[in-house]
Amino acid sequence: MPWIIRSTDTFIESFRKFKDNSKIVAELARKIKRLQADPLHVGGWLSGTLHGKKSTRIAKKYRLIFLPDEREHIVYLILIDPREHVYK
Repeated sequence: MPWIIRSTDTFIESFRKFKDNSKIVAELARKIKRLQADPLHVGGWLSGTLHGKKSTRIAKKYRLIFLPDEREHIVYLILIDPREHVYK
């Protein structure tokens, strides 16, 4: 059963900066397909203030932060931003 993908308001706001970048949009679309199939095997688990969330690379220098909810089978897209800003 495919997972449901939901975008948070924070993700939508952060994505606005990149919506005209075709490389990021294309790679994000591919990554979302992988998240729909099995988000538990995409990216790595985070610690610290982002504990419980996962991160995966988009177009080498960007990171997508997401939260898989195993009980509801929903993946919440939380943020996309350059690596140096995401983990602060």
